[in-house]
Formats: sequence, C-alpha cells, structure tokens
Amino acid sequence: MSESFKLEYLPRLPEKKEYGIGIVGSGFIVKECHLPAYREAGYRVVGITSRNVNNAKRTADEFGIPQVYENVQEMLADPDIEVVDIAVPPHEQPMIIREAARHGKHILAQKPLAINMVQARELVAFCKEAGVQLVVNQNGRFDPAILATKALLEQGYVGKPVVATIELRFKPHWQPYQQEYERLMFLFMSIHHLDQFRFWFGTPDLIYASAAPHPAGQFKGDYIGSYILEYDSGLRASAWDDGFTWDPEGFGVFYKIEGTEGVVKMNIGWPHGGPSTLRFYSKRLADQWYSPELEGSWFPGAFRYTMGELFRQIETGVPSAISGENNLETMAMVEACYLSSREKRAVSIAEILHG
Repeated sequence: MSESFKLEYLPRLPEKKEYGIGIVGSGFIVKECHLPAYREAGYRVVGITSRNVNNAKRTADEFGIPQVYENVQEMLADPDIEVVDIAVPPHEQPMIIREAARHGKHILAQKPLAINMVQARELVAFCKEAGVQLVVNQNGRFDPAILATKALLEQGYVGKPVVATIELRFKPHWQPYQQEYERLMFLFMSIHHLDQFRFWFGTPDLIYASAAPHPAGQFKGDYIGSYILEYDSGLRASAWDDGFTWDPEGFGVFYKIEGTEGVVKMNIGWPHGGPSTLRFYSKRLADQWYSPELEGSWFPGAFRYTMGELFRQIETGVPSAISGENNLETMAMVEACYLSSREKRAVSIAEILHG
C-alpha cells in the first residue's frame, strides 16, 4: 500500500534576479537546460556567444536574447554582463574562466570544473585573487528526488545511513572530443554520483575504485567505473557506472539508501525523460511505503538553482555548497577514483586535498 507524503525540500530562489547573464556556448545543454530554466525563473540573459556564431544567433532568436557576440572577448567587454555562464568542454573552460575573472565577471562554470585536481585548484585560487565569485554547475544534486532524499535524511526518517547504492546503466551521448580524453566516465558521469553522495553524507574518508576501457577500444578513457566510499560512521556507499550496456530495457539510474530506521528508493527519470520518483519506508511512520509528490525536474529544472546559488553568493558573500572552493572536495573524489584505479589501493580524500 502506498500513501502520499508531503515534504518540504525545494531550495529558495534568490531575492535578487536582475544580474546580467552572458552565455558561453550554444549546444544541447544550453538550449535544453540553461535557457529554459532561466526563462522560467525570470533571470535576465543579456547575450550569448559560441564557437558557431550562427548557432548562437539561432539560439538567441529562439529565446529572445538581445545580444549575440562574435567572441568571448567582445562579451566580456560589455559592462552589462555581470555573470558569465560557461557551457564548454573542460579543456576549453579554464581559459574562459581566467579571462572572465580578469574582467571582474562572476562565473558559473560547467562541471567538471577542470580535467584534474591541480587545474581545478589553480582556477579556484585565480578567481579568489581576482575577487570574483565562482560556482560550479553541479546540477545533479538539485534533482527533486535527490533534494527530497536529503530532507528525509536530515529529518531522521532513514535513521543512521548504513548502505547507499547508485547504479547507472546507459550508453552516454559522448561528444567527438571525448573520444580522445584519457579521463572519461569518472570525470563526466561519476562526478554526478560522487557529488550526490557527498551532498547526502559528506565527504568520505576513503575511496576504492576500479575502471575498465571500452571493450572495442573506441575511447581512450575509462568507460566502466565502480567505486566504494568508506565513512568512519560505518556507512558504505557504492556505485556502478556502466556506459557499455546495450540492453535498452535496463537503461536508467537507480538509487537506494538503507538506514537503521528506513529505506529510500529513487529513480531520476533519466534518460527516458520521465519524472523523478521517490518511495520510502520508515519505522517512524505507519507500516507502509510513502510516495511524496515531487515538484520540478533535473532537466531543465535544476539549472535555475545552480544559477540561483551564484546570485545568492554574489549578494551575500557566503560561499554556496557548490562554490568553486567547496567543489574541490568533489574534484578530489574524482581524482581519488583515478588514483585508486591506477594504483589498486584505497585512497584517502585528505591525501588528495592536502597531498
């Protein structure tokens, strides 16, 4: 038997929304996620630029963006641009971040922030020195099922978390440039799950990871990844991120958390495009499963919150949970996965952060 359950879990949007946004990029993620979310939230997009200016013009026409810039430098010279929203591959992002910071623009960077931990740390330091706010678009933690689960954990319905699992079975829509990347699954897909675990439970003490390449050698980087997060509390969190699977009946991302007082099961609706769903059982409630009604979506709904986090950080000066500096811990988890997989050992996150 299932019963609805009301749960407060959505973050508040910022009070001030009038910051002038400049978009760098005009690909799928901009057209399907960033811009629809900003339009719904009432954010002010001033202009857009892209390597393909014609594509930028078509995107501007579709979303009523008043200005199309020939290049990033022209955008950064516009005083009406206060925030730069970057949606380009990670090997192109550092140069744009540095240029935006030199021009005093606040930055919403795409995830991953950088290709590796060294580069990520340098970018965070550069923005701090320039006096600009940096937030990383770690949008996976703003899916409604992920947010609702955080609320259940905080309110004690699960009790002490004991086991948490995520299983991704999907053939990702990799871009041509990603075929040449030596870092792939952990860097681009697992980073969502590592950050979601960190959002729920904090940064783990140790990570054990293993990775395998594409069996046909079509990609240089890791194509299948698995990892176990070890917490001093006794919690064990683990994930399988399988980009090889060809069985369409099994496509999806499946979540489960078991604690001393309850169980939570989630499905974020990706990649099929359905709504995010959540079911939970708690010893604190009646002997039945509950299905809270969830509002919003990951794509595109989560993107209003990531930009909102930057607006709030600009306004208050209080670092967001997805600030550049905070995101270094997520990047450290990614780095630990690569080190663990390469050296066949458990890796401490402190070793990465302070080593």
